[in-house]
Amino acid sequence: MKKGVKYPLKVDSNLSTVSSSVNYPDIECLDIKANGNYIVRFMHREWVGPLTELSNPKTSIKISIDIKECTVTATHTDKKKTVHRWGGETKEKKSGLGGVNNDEDNPVQYETFSSNSFNPEKYVNDLFTHKTDLQANTHLNWLEERKTGCIDHLKKDVYKNHLIFIGASKEIANSEVDMLDFRNLVTDYGNNISSLQNLSISWDHYKVKKNNKIDFEPLSPATEPIQWLTTAPNELSVSIEQREFETAVSLVEKINKIYESNPKVEIVMQTHPLKDRIESKVKILTDKLMNELRSPLLKPNQIKETISLLVRLSQNDKAKTIFLESRSHAINLAVKKIALSGDLNRYISELTRVVFNNINATCNDFTNSFPSYMNSGLISWVIDELVLISDIFNRKVFILDSFYSISQVIRIVESHCEMMDQTGLSIGFYWNLLLQPHIEQLIVNYELKIRDNVLHHLMDEKWIGITNWDYELKTSPTPGNSAPSSLKNSAGSSNSTPKQKQPNMYQNNYENENEEIDHSKLKLTESTIFLNTIIQKFANDICQIISIDLVPVISQSLGKIFSAYMNYLQNEIQKDSLTDIQCLAIISDSVFIVDDLVFRIATRFEDATGEKLNNLKQLSQSLYNLFESIRDQYASRKAMEFVMYTIKWSENNYREEYDLAQGFLPKDFIILSDSLDSLSQSIKLNVNSESILPIASRIISEIVVIISQRFQTDKNVLFSYSGLQYFVLEMKYLTTFAGKYPVEDYTFELINSMIQTHSNNFAESNSLDPSTVLQPDEFFTGIIDSLVYQKAVYN
Repeated sequence: MKKGVKYPLKVDSNLSTVSSSVNYPDIECLDIKANGNYIVRFMHREWVGPLTELSNPKTSIKISIDIKECTVTATHTDKKKTVHRWGGETKEKKSGLGGVNNDEDNPVQYETFSSNSFNPEKYVNDLFTHKTDLQANTHLNWLEERKTGCIDHLKKDVYKNHLIFIGASKEIANSEVDMLDFRNLVTDYGNNISSLQNLSISWDHYKVKKNNKIDFEPLSPATEPIQWLTTAPNELSVSIEQREFETAVSLVEKINKIYESNPKVEIVMQTHPLKDRIESKVKILTDKLMNELRSPLLKPNQIKETISLLVRLSQNDKAKTIFLESRSHAINLAVKKIALSGDLNRYISELTRVVFNNINATCNDFTNSFPSYMNSGLISWVIDELVLISDIFNRKVFILDSFYSISQVIRIVESHCEMMDQTGLSIGFYWNLLLQPHIEQLIVNYELKIRDNVLHHLMDEKWIGITNWDYELKTSPTPGNSAPSSLKNSAGSSNSTPKQKQPNMYQNNYENENEEIDHSKLKLTESTIFLNTIIQKFANDICQIISIDLVPVISQSLGKIFSAYMNYLQNEIQKDSLTDIQCLAIISDSVFIVDDLVFRIATRFEDATGEKLNNLKQLSQSLYNLFESIRDQYASRKAMEFVMYTIKWSENNYREEYDLAQGFLPKDFIILSDSLDSLSQSIKLNVNSESILPIASRIISEIVVIISQRFQTDKNVLFSYSGLQYFVLEMKYLTTFAGKYPVEDYTFELINSMIQTHSNNFAESNSLDPSTVLQPDEFFTGIIDSLVYQKAVYN
């Protein structure tokens, strides 16, 4: 039988004396021992022994193999036997698909299983998707046999390797003795060489003294220092052990002086073991002094002496590093001992006292011990210690809701910085530089909180002006100018403050004292009142910790708050579901923000810092543009309502004939004039009088544009003669009552253009002279003057 070969079996019923209920298809030779014993696998067990009698300790069955006859005989306890026969052909290890493959033809690539992207479920599904149950079971049996074979081979290899390892360890143990002997020989050789070199130096010195002449080039003019080098290591050791550091450093300086004055000695010493001995002693001395410097118990004079010795040993940088590290460690220990009892001011006072006292003491010791060119390292160390305090501020101080408490704590540190300035160490700049990012983040967080709170109030806003909240806005109206008064004179409006509605007695007294000033009252909605309150609290809080360096971040935060609110107002006024009163309430809110609140808050910060907000001009312009957009959107919406529902204007009205002698009046535009007057009164009551002119002007301009677009859409409108006169009368009347508003010139030009266009079209279609198709100007002027006079008398 061959090792590692499987032999397919079939039951030979002719030779068997007992039938078997189980068919064992294979027998495999696992191994062949040196003593001639075989190890085979049969009946799912391993059998050991010669081919004539193989046994298994777990069963009483004996098996024998006849290679010539190709039979396997299993003998039972009752002497009955079952004979299996193989057909002379063998098969190697079965593949998972039932094919015949040897180990070299194994289709499984083990790299497949080591890949990070290996998916067991996908691999198994792909392998058995098109396989029968018999093929799957065959593959499973093959895997089990491979696993058992691997285990057996591992056992054999481990045992064999164990014997090799035992033999190698014995060889290593025997070699250790030889290596120890060899090391001792090398050590003796080195000592002998060192002794010979020392004798060579001594002999050279002896020859110089004896002959008193130079037969060779001398190492130095005086040979006594060279001779002394041989004893220098011992002297250094004695001085170090007796803690005579001054003497030891002097010896090192003497050695260095010999090297400097005798260049050839330095060259010879490069390969001489004496140099290594000296350097090792110098290192021991340096380490001793470094450890001394780390001690927190050293007095200032002792610190100075130790640093001086290290400087003489050219260890300036190491001495500086160790000195500052030891002081940092001492500060950290002292800070950890401070208990946070609940009083933050007391804790910060104790913290700053400990840190700044240590900084002051360290600076004094440093400047007295180190040369001045090393002071940059001291400044870096001071900044690192200030970072420690700033981190504590960020974790314990800036989480407070009280800005007064924060300002008090900051003032504690600033007072210590001022005391340090008196000692000659100015660190206030560095402290402000470290603290500024934390304060900026505090302001940004405050801004985000305000925006969230305002947005929460806006969600419930009904856009109804609160009647018991009247904001008095001092203005100096300029005829014909639609801009808010504060944009013309921000100083005048910024001093005004919101107040509750005064009783009539006080109100009358106030008006009597300021008869020349126009008081326009703004009725604000709930969200704007909340914005006014919270933004003033924001200003009061931030002004307690403000500095000039914080002006940019404050400007940016205010810009975001006001811009977000105005954008929300702009989006809200576009909703068709809002009533006129609600739209006017939104306009009133925007007037208050643009015309007063922004400048009042900006003035508050300017008073605190002495410097204006750097983006005030841009912010004012941006907010005013949003305000104009809000106002114009309302005007456009209102103009469309007037055309569609109030005057119900239609270009078809001009197709009809009218009696020019009776009742020839621009009724629709009279209604429009009255509606504008009513709207102006509503704007005055719900917003202020300053907003009447720009809104009414914009409405008139939009109405003219709508009428012009209607004619452009329907170009086939055929005017009757009286219809043309009626249209011209309406346009001239519209021009007349539009004159009291600051309507743009473009609107009047568009009206005149429509009159001219339709007159020319009528003349062309009726083959008339364009100059004769209209009534004289006195005709239209008389009607309009009469209407204006009647309206003036009626009012």
